[in-house]
Amino acid sequence: MSMFIVIGNYGDETIAVMQWIKQQGLAPVTVVSIDTGWAAPCWQTRVAAGEAFAKRCGFTPVRLQAKLNFADLVRERQHFPNQKYQWCPGFLKGLPLLQWLDDVDPSCEATIVLSKRRAASRAQANLPEYIAESEHHGQRRVWHPLYDIDNAARDALVTAAKFPLLHHRSLECDPCIHNSDADFLRMEPHSIAKIKSLETEVGEPMFVPANYAGAKGIVAVIEYIKQRQTKLNSSDNYQELFDKGCGSPFGCGQ
Repeated sequence: MSMFIVIGNYGDETIAVMQWIKQQGLAPVTVVSIDTGWAAPCWQTRVAAGEAFAKRCGFTPVRLQAKLNFADLVRERQHFPNQKYQWCPGFLKGLPLLQWLDDVDPSCEATIVLSKRRAASRAQANLPEYIAESEHHGQRRVWHPLYDIDNAARDALVTAAKFPLLHHRSLECDPCIHNSDADFLRMEPHSIAKIKSLETEVGEPMFVPANYAGAKGIVAVIEYIKQRQTKLNSSDNYQELFDKGCGSPFGCGQ
């Protein structure tokens, strides 16, 4: 029997697709998340809750570990990824995921399930329900079962799963090169300290100063955003930037 493999990080989108699959009674289901070594401290609690939910649904949760974490990769390459050169998902997620898929599904019979939706991103306005052979997943079939549902229906699925709605990206990487203003203002002191230390070690800022009125370094960027008096608004289009880059096939932000 071929299996369904959900790839996600237990954000709103992942929880929604898990609840939908539960309601359909599909089986067997494996839910795969990847530890990048760069998560917000609070995110471990969310992952643990997501894995417990997977077990209650009768699914098998699997947590993969990147061979090198985000900080290791930055040290090795001596520079940070950015929105133009998004090398992080391929190394942190693509490589461990493909290796695991080849181990558990050598005949490529599994169906990869992603929680992408047309309503979540203009970049996915023409998202198909199926991709017959995905080059990013070893030519396996990819299914987007929630492709045509709106944000309200997504929220209803999350609520049915008895999870609090986040209305922001998953925090498996924090900070992320796709940080919004709200993401910067939400950052925990530990996350700020680790990026400040890595910036000093590498000798360059993670975020391009030109994008923040010349603010150089994580502390300066956050101060600049505070001075703009940005409101901590929730947003339902946080997937927009992810869907334009190489993190899209691996569930970044979901």
